[in-house]
Amino acid sequence: MKAISAPFKKGVNFTNWMEFKSPEEINENYFTKQDFENVLKLGCDVVRIPMHFEKFCCEDNGFLIPDKIWSILDRLESWAEELHLYLIFDFHNATAIGTSTSADVEKILTAVWKQIGIHFANKSSYLVYELMNEPHGIDVEIWNGIIKRVFDSLRKYDQKHFVIVGGADWNSFSAMKTLPDFNDDKVIYNFHFYDPHTFTHQGASWCNMERVIGIPFPYDQKKMPSIPADATDYEREKFENYPAQGTVEKMMEFFDQYVEFSVQRNAPVYCGEFGCFAIYADPIERVNWYKMVADALEERNIARTSWDYYGPFGIYDFKKIMDVPPQERRNFTWKFPQDLNVEIVKALGLIVPVM
Repeated sequence: MKAISAPFKKGVNFTNWMEFKSPEEINENYFTKQDFENVLKLGCDVVRIPMHFEKFCCEDNGFLIPDKIWSILDRLESWAEELHLYLIFDFHNATAIGTSTSADVEKILTAVWKQIGIHFANKSSYLVYELMNEPHGIDVEIWNGIIKRVFDSLRKYDQKHFVIVGGADWNSFSAMKTLPDFNDDKVIYNFHFYDPHTFTHQGASWCNMERVIGIPFPYDQKKMPSIPADATDYEREKFENYPAQGTVEKMMEFFDQYVEFSVQRNAPVYCGEFGCFAIYADPIERVNWYKMVADALEERNIARTSWDYYGPFGIYDFKKIMDVPPQERRNFTWKFPQDLNVEIVKALGLIVPVM
């Protein structure tokens, strides 16, 4: 059994661009048209662009989208149409440890998507709207009501474009199953996949895992590091639960359920994020993990965008930037295709361009 087809198949996330605190901090040329042309050479047909609208837009002025952001969005729309490349405008909210989604988020979601819906209503069909990334710390039923009202509001202004919706609890599958029926033939249901988290996020400071490192995948008792003597409850939980979570069988158990959900809803499902932190994971095990996930999604006709492109979860050889002195990394420029991590590119089912 296969999932219902999305309008796109596979691509990447362009991160660390539209995720700053203010428009003034954004380098408009961090990603250029050439970057979008390069991903086409890799065999991608979609790019997801995380954007921190909740940092750009202020309630004091009715959450108006700043002129600089409009300039970038208009440029992206023109490139999408010219290159025949799907671009996902992702309302990417704060997701660090200790954050939670407030019910008040409905105000900014409604305002932002109204503006975008009006502005792009008759523009390129290659634009896709993702209403919000990873709602969390909010009651599932409250979130389901919010996303339905925001969706209905957007549809008053724009009936043309596909819209991506995701459930509470960090876009979990269990929450996705509870999402309302939107009665619309251009809805795509979204989930994210980072299982097993102890492997894919080992060493990640933003989720308090600096000391959870040296984790093998699949789980192998002989390769496991010792639990720190002064481990926190969170660290101890990561180590103690890993024998059960760190297996291929556990990792793969949900994928068929995504297909069943897609068929039941008669709508596409889409994996908007999946990835593995490059700095601490064993390089071979990391490649194997990507291949297992990409193959599982491909076999089930589930569209996907890996996290990310240039970053530490990305498809470039991240060791090259780690070898650069920290004070010089800001000026580091990746070279395409020379700096690609060829094995990761292959594992993702993408094309390795001719050097």
